[in-house]
Amino acid sequence: MSKNITDIDKNLLQQTALPEGTVLHNVLSEPFDLYGLYRPRETGLFHRASEAAQNDGGILEGARRLMRHTAGGRVRFKTDSRNISVYVKLPSRTKFSHMTYAGISGFDMYVCARGADRHVKTFLPPSDQTVTEYISVHTFESACLREITLHFPLYNEVSELYIGLDGGAELQKGRPYRHKKPVLVYGSSVTHGCSASRPGMCHTNILSRWLDCDTVNFGFSGSDKGEAALAEYIAKLPMSVFVHSYGPNAPSLEHYEQTYYPFYRIIRDRNPDLPIIMMANTTAVTGKEPLREEKLTRRREIVMSAYLRGRREGDQNLWYVDGFSARGFEGEEATVDGGHPTDIGFYNMASAVCPVLRMILDRKGK
Repeated sequence: MSKNITDIDKNLLQQTALPEGTVLHNVLSEPFDLYGLYRPRETGLFHRASEAAQNDGGILEGARRLMRHTAGGRVRFKTDSRNISVYVKLPSRTKFSHMTYAGISGFDMYVCARGADRHVKTFLPPSDQTVTEYISVHTFESACLREITLHFPLYNEVSELYIGLDGGAELQKGRPYRHKKPVLVYGSSVTHGCSASRPGMCHTNILSRWLDCDTVNFGFSGSDKGEAALAEYIAKLPMSVFVHSYGPNAPSLEHYEQTYYPFYRIIRDRNPDLPIIMMANTTAVTGKEPLREEKLTRRREIVMSAYLRGRREGDQNLWYVDGFSARGFEGEEATVDGGHPTDIGFYNMASAVCPVLRMILDRKGK
């Protein structure tokens, strides 16, 4: 008896052959617009940070390696092609139990309809982990000009990406974001996107859609330790808002207390007028054992203490979003393992920070 479920449920089959007449377009070329990645057209790489940052010994090795993951990357364009295909080359396939293949190595397609970006298709990688090159296709009911956003994989590197369109189809630049200077979010595996079911459900991507703003995802799984060298690098990047969401991987309370405020201070000293949101400890505390709950509560107090200190020192561009409440009423039910969010958890996190971000961005204007 076959173990392949697609022999039973044909709805799970994926189209993996390019439609006849398809023309492949490299997303590194015009007129595609790329976001959330470090100068991809200039470097030819889909990385989140510069080569210099990846070679900076002052930055934790894990973070430097994960800068090559494409979490938060997006490509935008307009086309009237009825068929949209992706042809993807990956240097390798990441695999772990917490996430779907779609979230780790897939691409999400959103189309602007009725004034908002709406999910249409997830381009899924093969279930065979040895396959590092794949094609996935979506066919619309009709051909008309559409505004399209593709979200890159959350936990994988991407070597090459080509968009397949019908021969003779129109291809134009994508719609620019209303807020062009990016919101940069620094944090842990939660920020990185673990364990969103698909790329578009990571909270940084949700916020990008809700607020029509560019975002940069600086979540580094298991590797947010608040090192000064990373703060120095971030401080030099263009940002409209910095979201300071560091915390879960600090090795001790002492380390957390010694690094959280100084990390903020490095960003602030170089960017005196930059709005900064402090939001950490998005792990729910309900149901935790006493010592674990005490540590989580203490981490929350460290963030609040840093916020109050900054305000006392005259920082009028500093905001606080409570990480515990950001997980929502569902608590651990909004996670896969008590810590990493499901899509519900990411939706709740985006909902918690969205009003503050909206106020800041609207105040700043375009």
